[in-house]
Amino acid sequence: MPTLGFRHARRVCVVRDWVGHMRSDRKTALISRDTDLSSLDEEQALALLTGALRIDPRAGILKVLDTRFALLRPIVLVNIQRQLEQTVGASTKGFMYLAGERTAETGVDVAGSLVQDFEKDPLTLDSIGWLTNALALLGYGRFEVLRFDPVEKRIAIALSNSPFAEAYGSAPKPVCHLIAGFLAGLGRRLLAQELLCEEIACKSQGKARCEFELRPMLSL
Repeated sequence: MPTLGFRHARRVCVVRDWVGHMRSDRKTALISRDTDLSSLDEEQALALLTGALRIDPRAGILKVLDTRFALLRPIVLVNIQRQLEQTVGASTKGFMYLAGERTAETGVDVAGSLVQDFEKDPLTLDSIGWLTNALALLGYGRFEVLRFDPVEKRIAIALSNSPFAEAYGSAPKPVCHLIAGFLAGLGRRLLAQELLCEEIACKSQGKARCEFELRPMLSL
């Protein structure tokens, strides 16, 4: 039987050590609010995710705690978006945006189940920071709040390594409509007001990163 390399063996030990300190009842929160997710190294991040997963290979079911997940490549959603662009044209942006906005509602609840004392009603800026760090762990890229004005109700957010921009490839206009809608949903929970999120720069356009601006929706 081949022996494990030192690096791999060390990783296995670290993972086991971290998982051993997690709660055995996976229906309860696994992560303390004081945990800085952005500071985790590869082994620690792997251990945290392993502790949250519940897998039933026979049934073909994967859950994070009690929430059903399915591992999909970003290209799956990008192909849906491209097909919509061919059939409904410019309306695609609205469809994807609304889907992202609706996803934000359940996404916040899932995050709340992972962390102890998660503030979600209403969301706080600290809660959003924790949530975006959790999204980074799940492969959605690295979010950064560039500007937050609670008086004018405006927020600027940057996203490095957007999986959707990467999967979409080169495009003349921003393509991360799903993420824009998701951020609008988070902003509404944060400021208790309907916000419009516009992607003003996108990696697909050759920019260094994607950038989003949230502002109040104009009253008619």
